[in-house]
Amino acid sequence: MDVRFFAARGIAYNQEEFARAIQGMSFRETAVYTIGRYGLKETVEEVTKVWMRMAEAEYAHHVPLKPGAGEYLRLLKRAGVKLAVATANRRELFMPTLQRCGVAELFDAICTAADAGDTGKADGALFRHAAKKLGVDPADCAVFEDVLEGITGAKRAGMRAYAVRDAAAAHNREAIEALADGAIDTFADMRRYHSFDEQPRRCVIFTARCDGDPARVYAPRPGDCVLCADGGWLLARSMGVKPEQVIGDFDSSDAPTGEAVCRVPVEKDDSDTMLCLKRGLAMGFDDFLIVGGFGGRVDHTLANFQALHYAARRGVHVEMADGKSWASAVTNGRLRVSADVVDVGRGDAKLSVFALTDTCRGVDIRGAKWTLSSATLTNTFPLGLSNAFAASEAEIAVEEGTLLVTVCGD
Repeated sequence: MDVRFFAARGIAYNQEEFARAIQGMSFRETAVYTIGRYGLKETVEEVTKVWMRMAEAEYAHHVPLKPGAGEYLRLLKRAGVKLAVATANRRELFMPTLQRCGVAELFDAICTAADAGDTGKADGALFRHAAKKLGVDPADCAVFEDVLEGITGAKRAGMRAYAVRDAAAAHNREAIEALADGAIDTFADMRRYHSFDEQPRRCVIFTARCDGDPARVYAPRPGDCVLCADGGWLLARSMGVKPEQVIGDFDSSDAPTGEAVCRVPVEKDDSDTMLCLKRGLAMGFDDFLIVGGFGGRVDHTLANFQALHYAARRGVHVEMADGKSWASAVTNGRLRVSADVVDVGRGDAKLSVFALTDTCRGVDIRGAKWTLSSATLTNTFPLGLSNAFAASEAEIAVEEGTLLVTVCGD
């Protein structure tokens, strides 16, 4: 952005020098500095408008999470840790990134420098504001930062500070790491500073309809969090399973007694199953089992397939099964599926792969009667319909796009 901005104005500038100068500044402070340093005739409002227009597309479509950040945030959330964003950036820019990367729902507070006097990060006001929004003592907070100003502000706020190494701040690396309580290259490196909960925990969602045998689908695991979508509580109760919460408008059953109930309006945007999925995501889960979800009204089944897509785009794994049918979705990754996921003979299990996005590129199918290698699937032609297992499991991979994978009886 900086290169394009200065080139359009015929201004020669030192990219590294400029990047160093503006680190930790608020958006407005950066505009004021740029106008004064390079003698621009534009106002602060005009400069920030240009930057916003240039940045919006990049943040909305291209800016990624730091390595391991999504997994680490969910781990913290499952452990009951409160999370806040504290940034000198603007909401209009960073919120689309958090939403696209599937972590926006994990944060209990969103704080910008504009909320705390618009003074940047170095004085610590932004971090103190974040602690206040969370309702916690600054001494109980940890900050993850990649610039010296951020580390400085965190320490001034009385917080622990972990440096996330970044090439843009390489010139300050010694100063950053001398001040920080620890330094990491990826968030997996936090194992050096505290233990991780390595026991996989799962969120199980019972739906109101299950055409097969739910006992064939659900075997309880230690630490399972069980949510029920509307009348799904009847299915759970029939199996002797007590849910953590029942969520729904209760148009398909009466609300249960003796359970924690979250009643929602009948007229709403989300299906009851989607509400349960979003609740589990907000709790930090990245492994889900939906019990039921097939059969009955075709629109409900299709809505559940879209819920699988929603989850896959956020990098979490969701399986939906009722004993007769099984489905999952995968985005830019790979998926292994056993021929025994449905209660039919292995030779009768039908494996199908569909494109949920317009185009899926780099599709591989292994362990099936008909294989694919680096193929392209589109959502206008069902090339992947009605395959068969050639081994005990099949492996499906996609380099770009989202695939829906289903297994059912003949």
